[in-house]
Amino acid sequence: MATIREIAEKANVSIATVSKVLNRKGGISQETVNNVMKIARELNYRPNFTARSLKNGQSRTIGVITEDLTVFNTPEIVDGIDAYCENNGYHYILGNLRFNKRFGNQPDPEECAKLVHSQVDTMLSKQVNGIIYVGYHSRAIAPVYNYEEIPFVYTYCYSTDPNIPCVLYDDQKAAYEATQLLIDRGHCDIGVIAGPTNSIHSANRILGYQEALYANKIPFNPKHIVYGNWERDIGYELSKELIQSGVTAIFAHNDLMAAGVIDYCTEHKIQVGKDLALIGFDNREIGTASRPKLSTVSLPLFDMGQTATQVLLNILAGKHIQRGQKVMLACTIIERESTMPASDSC
Repeated sequence: MATIREIAEKANVSIATVSKVLNRKGGISQETVNNVMKIARELNYRPNFTARSLKNGQSRTIGVITEDLTVFNTPEIVDGIDAYCENNGYHYILGNLRFNKRFGNQPDPEECAKLVHSQVDTMLSKQVNGIIYVGYHSRAIAPVYNYEEIPFVYTYCYSTDPNIPCVLYDDQKAAYEATQLLIDRGHCDIGVIAGPTNSIHSANRILGYQEALYANKIPFNPKHIVYGNWERDIGYELSKELIQSGVTAIFAHNDLMAAGVIDYCTEHKIQVGKDLALIGFDNREIGTASRPKLSTVSLPLFDMGQTATQVLLNILAGKHIQRGQKVMLACTIIERESTMPASDSC
C-alpha cells in the first residue's frame, strides 16, 4: 500500500503538502490538490486512521457493541448507525457479544459482564472516541464499564446509571394505538397474548392496552390477557383460550405469536380478517408472508440507530446533552388484511 512519502515523490511536492491535501486543510492550489488526489488514487493510497488518531487525538471512530447481531432488531439499528456515521465523516468498529446464541433469554450476569469488559477493552485499544451499546431486548442493565473518559449511549436498552443517555421506542404508546385501531373497527372484546411476565415490553404494552380501553369506557377483563414466550407455538396454544372466552379481536405482542394465532384459526376454520381481527407487533417478514397479511406495529429501528449516533456525536462535539437523556421514538401502525370491522360495534 502506498505511503504519503511515495505520493509526495511522484507529485514532486513536500510530504507536508500531501498531508494538507489528504486532510483537506486548505491553502493549497487547486491544481496541486487535483494532482495529489489523482496520484493517491493511482497508488491505491489508504489513510492510516490509527496513526492519524495518535497524532491528533481524535480518531473519528466509534465503537458499536451489539448484544447479538442475529436478533431481528439489531441489523436495522446498526444500518442506522452506519448511515449516520457515513454522512458525518465517522467510522465505526463493530463488536458482537452473541448473547442470544450463548444464553438465550436467560443471560448469566457474571459471564455477560466478562464478555462486555473484554469487548470494551478491545474498542479502547483501537482508539474509539465513544461507544454505542445495542441491547437484544429492552431492559435495565448495569453500566457496561467504569470508564468516565469515554462516552456511552445505549439503544434498545437503558442503563441503571442515570448519567448514560439512551434511545428507545415507545412501547406503551404503540400498544395504545394498536388497541385503538381494533376499537375503531368496532371491537370491545379484545384479547391480548402478551410476552413473558418479567418483560418490560409486556408490561408497557399491557399498560397501553389498558389505557385505550379506559379512554373508550370499555371494561377491563383480566381473563382477556394471557402470557406467552414470544414463540409461534405459544400463539397457537393461547389463541384457543382467548377465542373460547368470546374475544372478537386479539392483540399479540409480537408477530411470531400472531402467526401462531393464524395457524390455529386456519386449522379450525376461523377466518382471520373476517371472524376474528388480529394485530401483531414488530413488523417482521412473516407478517407479509402470512395469509391474510398481518396488521402490525413497525419499530423505528433505523431511526434508533441514527438518533443514538447523533446523541453520541453531539457529546463528542461538546454540545450540551441533558443528564440521563432518554429519547423515546414513536412506532408506526401498519394496517393490513387481518383487522376488519366487527359485525356488532361496542
